[in-house]
Amino acid sequence: MTSPAGNETHEPLSRQLERLLEQEPEGPFTANRLLAATGGRGGWLVMVLLALPFVAWVSVPGLSTVAGPMIAILALRLSRGRVPRLPARLGDRPLSPKTRQAVLTGGLKVCRWIEKVIRPRRTRWLRLPWVRRLHGWLIALLALLLALPLPSPPFFGSNTLPSYAIILLAFSLMEEDGWMIWAAYLMSAIAIGYFVGLAGLVIWHLSEWADLLVRLLWRTG
Repeated sequence: MTSPAGNETHEPLSRQLERLLEQEPEGPFTANRLLAATGGRGGWLVMVLLALPFVAWVSVPGLSTVAGPMIAILALRLSRGRVPRLPARLGDRPLSPKTRQAVLTGGLKVCRWIEKVIRPRRTRWLRLPWVRRLHGWLIALLALLLALPLPSPPFFGSNTLPSYAIILLAFSLMEEDGWMIWAAYLMSAIAIGYFVGLAGLVIWHLSEWADLLVRLLWRTG
């Protein structure tokens, strides 16, 4: 089953969620069933929900190491035109009717709000297979940066910047917005640049310490 990225017409995700709310569920409701029922487009919404806990500059320790790989898995499956699935331990776990109602209703509200701001604009190039793959790899890279076990103090922004980029990319791709995607690219560049600068700083400090150690050893010798 292919992703809707290749479809010629665009149906708002909110309409798909409305139909799911109106239907009587057949069998247990799971996250993977939701992803399959939305043709994979619900994967973008799941990515947003997984990235939302990190929008604050100080986030819950350890949570990113779980959410990051899950986002990467969804992104890579979508990049190959496949309906995304979560690992069976999480994605195939039955959810209660109350949880089903909360998930679909909450997702519907989020989508309706998004659709007021983000909408299909200049979308044809976003549907190209190689563009879809690049977006999947970009989100996967950002998700892996998000998953790095760096504590918020002193590494402020190590979770926040990738989460902003992931959210903007997911929103833009979910609604096929060829204008908003440029804001997502800018945020992605800022997030990746932050980690490149951080790596450079670490390497510089290590080289300084190594040079100091060599000098001390030379003097004592």
